[in-house]
Amino acid sequence: MKTVPSLSPPRAGKARVISGVIHGLLQGRWRGGERLTETAVAQIFSVSRTPVREGLLELAAMGMVQLRRNCGAILQPFGPSQLSEIYAVRTLLEVEAARLAAGRISSSVVASLRRDFKRLQKEKRPDDGWTLDQCLHTTIARESGNMRLAEEINRYTLLIQTMREAAGRILSEIQSTSIKEHLEILACLGQGDASGASVAMKKHLQQAEQSALAAVQSLSAEAGHDA
Repeated sequence: MKTVPSLSPPRAGKARVISGVIHGLLQGRWRGGERLTETAVAQIFSVSRTPVREGLLELAAMGMVQLRRNCGAILQPFGPSQLSEIYAVRTLLEVEAARLAAGRISSSVVASLRRDFKRLQKEKRPDDGWTLDQCLHTTIARESGNMRLAEEINRYTLLIQTMREAAGRILSEIQSTSIKEHLEILACLGQGDASGASVAMKKHLQQAEQSALAAVQSLSAEAGHDA
């Protein structure tokens, strides 16, 4: 079975910039409308100008900053409405990826992921760092057979993971629900059920959106209190 190449993780310096800026927005270090120069970002995150440019370009593609000539990066407002827009796009992308992956993904890959999720469920352990969650979504994207779709999903996966890191404990309580939903997706993929996989993925992302909205609102309240 032909599959697309594995997606490459972002380089360390670039990832540090992306993660740091998103963390800063979520935790109230910066506000929408504020300006960040390449020099300032390089100093803040102790990286050279090249990963700063790469990171800001990626953040611009995510809609987190707006790049202006001779002005640097203007941080965009980030709150519930922006998060809903992100999940609307993510849902379109990943529901389609799940549909395409059904019938393409190997039974051994599905079985391996099912074993890992079942183990977490049985032992009532969290998915530390959402590592298995990322593996599932990245695998589905890769097995969709559409590299452009997979790369776009990878961009949103990085954004969502960074938000999870910022939210920390706030999102930990939804892990058991997510594991159950992941198993439902895998069951459909294992059966080659494209329609079922799409429906299960949409259901999962709708739940994830509601949890993420609650987390962002909680972080905003904490940031306002700290200020």
